[in-house]
Amino acid sequence: MSTFVVSTEIDGKDRNVEIDADGTSLSNGTSVYLAPTEHPHVWHWIDGSSRVPVHITSDGMSGVTVTIRGYSYAASVLPERHNELLAILKSSPSQKQRVTRIPAPMPGLLKAVLTTEGATVRKGDTLFTLEAMKMENAIKTPVAGTVRQLTTNVGTAFEKGTLLCVIEPLAL
Repeated sequence: MSTFVVSTEIDGKDRNVEIDADGTSLSNGTSVYLAPTEHPHVWHWIDGSSRVPVHITSDGMSGVTVTIRGYSYAASVLPERHNELLAILKSSPSQKQRVTRIPAPMPGLLKAVLTTEGATVRKGDTLFTLEAMKMENAIKTPVAGTVRQLTTNVGTAFEKGTLLCVIEPLAL
């Protein structure tokens, strides 16, 4: 049977859950089950006698958005072997020296810039506040490093994918 690894970041901490193709997972020694419902993209997370509705949408590749109790989380779903290979690649010395580009995740208006060129940031720090569809969205850094190439100002409107800044890794 195939095993998949669901990876996400919650409150600045990486989280991984292994789940079998049938929807069964073992979490903290407790067996949980992800059961389909009659509604598209809606599943039930069953943990003992508790049933929690979960809304799951896919980008068609390995990315999914999981919404539980009104909170949405971006996650990736990879076969277990692919996840192991990705972990090896991420730990390589060349990966630690690679700069990280921070693009606009959607079209919108920049409401706040919470960093400066040359600032040192930690993984999970909020860099920008973006207004899109009358909602404010925090854009956080996925890595620790130094802010470089800050390319935008408050009040700027931009399209999805527009470069906002670059994060250089900290010197080791």
